[in-house]
Amino acid sequence: MKTSLPGLLRNLSRRIEYAMRFLGRSIRVHSSTWISRKSILRVSCGGSIVIGRECEIHPLSMILTYGGAVRVGDNCRLNPFSIIYGHGGVWIGNGVRIACHVVIIPANHTMVGDEMPLHRAPVTALGIRIEDNVWIGAGARILDGVHIGSNVIVGAGSVVTRSVPAGVTVAGVPARVIDRR
Repeated sequence: MKTSLPGLLRNLSRRIEYAMRFLGRSIRVHSSTWISRKSILRVSCGGSIVIGRECEIHPLSMILTYGGAVRVGDNCRLNPFSIIYGHGGVWIGNGVRIACHVVIIPANHTMVGDEMPLHRAPVTALGIRIEDNVWIGAGARILDGVHIGSNVIVGAGSVVTRSVPAGVTVAGVPARVIDRR
């Protein structure tokens, strides 16, 4: 199927528009990346967002820094209703697929006893690292301090509370290795 020159230019200008509208706001998006107008990229309390080449950020997904840095590699997908928080930093490698309703949160509240309300409790923020070629199934939760090795599959609905070695499939609450590939 052939696309006319005006059609190609219109598509290119849409991609460039997204990259341009973030300039000067600590957000860098490669011009080959597609970001839905209905997704949210927000830098708050500092931090930054960097998104690599040929990524897709689908409608109703969010990347929110909360003072941390979020780096997404090349050829990644963030599907609808998924959220990446920044807090302690998130590093996502290349070729990572994040299904719908996934939450990645590199922060955790510290319990300090009954004398302090929970919403005022200190927060730890160790960060999260996800290596190349990882598939995170629908509804999974990736929690603070986790490092996921390359070529890992995280089953739908899993809660990842500990680091995961390369080349395995994890599932469950809490997630545990169910297969080695």
